[in-house]
Amino acid sequence: MHDKTMLLEETKNKRLPRKIKKLFDLGFFGIQAVCPNSVMPNKKQKGKKLSKKQKTMNRRISRIRVKIENSFAGVKRLRIVYQISRIRKEDFADLVFDVCCGLWNYYLEQTS
Repeated sequence: MHDKTMLLEETKNKRLPRKIKKLFDLGFFGIQAVCPNSVMPNKKQKGKKLSKKQKTMNRRISRIRVKIENSFAGVKRLRIVYQISRIRKEDFADLVFDVCCGLWNYYLEQTS
């Protein structure tokens, strides 16, 4: 399932907090209608160039996103996060993800 589709399904009943800025990549193009306080990189239009200001903003966003993506990769090192599970217990996947995030944070604390 695509990330944008999953986000829209999960937030049907719940609304994301308006006070918090949300950082999305271009895979979530068009999400501004659902999340008004979102930050996205500027997309280059066909046949046009990005201005220096837009490029600078894209670099700033990219620096943050690299850290986020590296964190996701660290959590996914624990195979239980991305392998298909046959356990049908309610909220089991959320619990597994929470535990794996905690383990990754613990690893980062020990190595720094």
